[in-house]
Amino acid sequence: MNCHAENIMNDKFKDFIENRTVADIMEDYGEQRDEWETLFVRDSSGVKRFRHQNGKDFFCEQYTPEDGEYIPKEEISETLSGKTIEEQMNFYYVTESARFYSTAYGDITDDDLRENAVKLCEYKGVKKLLLKGDILIGAVVDAFWGDGVLLPDKSVCTYYACDNEGSGTKEREDYAYLIFSKEHSV
Repeated sequence: MNCHAENIMNDKFKDFIENRTVADIMEDYGEQRDEWETLFVRDSSGVKRFRHQNGKDFFCEQYTPEDGEYIPKEEISETLSGKTIEEQMNFYYVTESARFYSTAYGDITDDDLRENAVKLCEYKGVKKLLLKGDILIGAVVDAFWGDGVLLPDKSVCTYYACDNEGSGTKEREDYAYLIFSKEHSV
């Protein structure tokens, strides 16, 4: 190859590289392009993992009752039926409450409750989502004593502290609650 032809090839390659966009590069990778944009894993038992539009990866598993059967309310099943797990998450919120108690000789002198609701997809304590068939019914979350099963009718203790200094008791309990809201979905 002569020097002139080599320079022409180098210039074309340089132009090619400098003018490429991220979309052009990803298009060259074909099948991998979809993996980079969204992660979705499904097997015969249902959805196992997906990447939410907020960038978080969520793991899913079928609910197996250890403390009894859980049957979602008819309103939940009807509302969520036919929607993706990501769409179903829009109907759930997590609220936390912290209760502070100060007792002096058995009397409650201060009782404070604060609540703050966030979307389930934004709640930092979610370890995995719980499904019953294709319906999202709850989540496994970080709890004070390990993992906790958070269902619409079952709260989870996320923090506990007690100080019994002899003249009274100071106690704090934080709980997480799962709320299904048909009216406030996005």
